[in-house]
Amino acid sequence: MLQSEVDPVLSQRVEQAVNAGGGPINFNLNNYHPRYWLVNGRGFPDTIAPNFASWLPSQPYGALAHIEPNDANNPLPYLERFLNVSSQPLPFHPHGKNGVVIGQDGQPLRNGANGDLAYERFALVASPGQTYDALFRWHNREGYEEATNPVPVTDPGWANLQFGPYYSGSPYLGMMGPMPPGFTTQVECGEFYIISHNHALFQLTSWGVPMTGPGTFMRVDPPGGCPLP
Repeated sequence: MLQSEVDPVLSQRVEQAVNAGGGPINFNLNNYHPRYWLVNGRGFPDTIAPNFASWLPSQPYGALAHIEPNDANNPLPYLERFLNVSSQPLPFHPHGKNGVVIGQDGQPLRNGANGDLAYERFALVASPGQTYDALFRWHNREGYEEATNPVPVTDPGWANLQFGPYYSGSPYLGMMGPMPPGFTTQVECGEFYIISHNHALFQLTSWGVPMTGPGTFMRVDPPGGCPLP
């Protein structure tokens, strides 16, 4: 998760200098004012597009974390590295899970051979130039399953629900359910999507437009992944 920012006025001055043959530019850094905040060079929803998407030739890398639940066949956690190349501290919060920070600035958090200094965080606040390495896990803690352990609430029905594009029609991992007529879901095989985003909400924007900045998802596939069509 490479977090960055853009002041379009400064970028325009650099562009003007390049077009003028590389001459000097005048820009008062006291007026520096970022208007865009990005993750891996993209703003949402482009952050969840595939790597090397043809329609994003200058922004090759997405930011969608793609995992499967922790279980006996998949015991290891997944690792995310957070890097801040902006001018200010940036808090990043992956929803639905805390991160266990095991490294900072490229160094493991240890005190000698046996001293584990890892710690848990709800949101990771990286200062300018700082990095964090954090471990995450997702597992079906409640063991919800439609046939043997259903979610203990009553579905209120279509008339009282608001369906999002990343809902499968079923609350159970790996299952698809009925959807209202004419509704199109982005879900392939009942996977879950859990949002992650910059927790300074004014930075989750592009010049004030909400949810266009550094937001992405963690995609949780059912065990074994989605079957190929």
